[in-house]
Amino acid sequence: MNKYVFYIAFSFLLVFFNLNSFTSFAQTASDIEAEKEESNKNKLSARQRQELENPNRKPFTAVIGAMQVEVDLFKLKVHPKKDTVIMGVTFTVGKMRTRDVVVVKSGIGKVNSAMTAALLLEHFNPSEVIFTGIAGGIDEKLLPGDIVVGDRAAQHDFGQLTKEGITVWQTFDYDETSNPLYFPCDSLLIEKTQEAGEKARIKFIRTYDAKRKPTVNTGTIVTGDVFVASTQFKNRLEKEFKAKAVEMEGGAVAQICYQQGVPFVVIRSISDTADENAAKLYKKFLKVASFNAAHLVSELIFLLEKEEIKKMNKEK
Repeated sequence: MNKYVFYIAFSFLLVFFNLNSFTSFAQTASDIEAEKEESNKNKLSARQRQELENPNRKPFTAVIGAMQVEVDLFKLKVHPKKDTVIMGVTFTVGKMRTRDVVVVKSGIGKVNSAMTAALLLEHFNPSEVIFTGIAGGIDEKLLPGDIVVGDRAAQHDFGQLTKEGITVWQTFDYDETSNPLYFPCDSLLIEKTQEAGEKARIKFIRTYDAKRKPTVNTGTIVTGDVFVASTQFKNRLEKEFKAKAVEMEGGAVAQICYQQGVPFVVIRSISDTADENAAKLYKKFLKVASFNAAHLVSELIFLLEKEEIKKMNKEK
């Protein structure tokens, strides 16, 4: 009898010890999660760090587009202008009204855009970067001419490919540190772009036999080195990333800016629906979509200029 009592007592002690251990572990995990949340709350954005490190820095806005049609309108608005060629890439420096700007065509694809972004940051040290141009619409509600302001950017073609398909990975910094899967766009640039959307001279577009004013939307923009013309792949991007638009450069520029602590935003006008009709729609709406994106960004730069003038007057 005593033997059974001993076993029961011993078993009870084991259960009690394990429960205490589990509770202790759960509390530790909870503390770690709380610390992580607190750390994220206290983490400064690129703009906040920039303002702390150099509060008197003069604003200097960089505008990048992948193709000539995406940057031509900006170059017409830059006065006076000076072209500087670095490694075959032409950077146009000057002013849009009173705002100092640099405008550059990166070329198509992630490699070209990443190289251009790196050269831009190294040689011109802009206070913020705006990547703009056209994109394929993922969200079914978006039609050609509509605009997506990226609140975050990601790369959909970086990862591991198996017979089941691609498993997307986070990208890596040059020291092999993991980047976030989604690169957050600058909150001030998002806010001002949304405001600009109400004032910009955006062209009405005739789509599907109806003339309509394009809408300005906010959401995830994904990037990959492929022109998406597949309903199946489009649906995958919407399901996995909750993406609104897909293009071929923004995520690479986002990665460079994120790693170097430079505020950025990706702004895209829809040229096609990223399905089997993509190539046909792209040719039809390329110019008008580029025009709308450029006018929205021009209005954004004007609002940034007004904000800076207001700030300077307050400080006097």
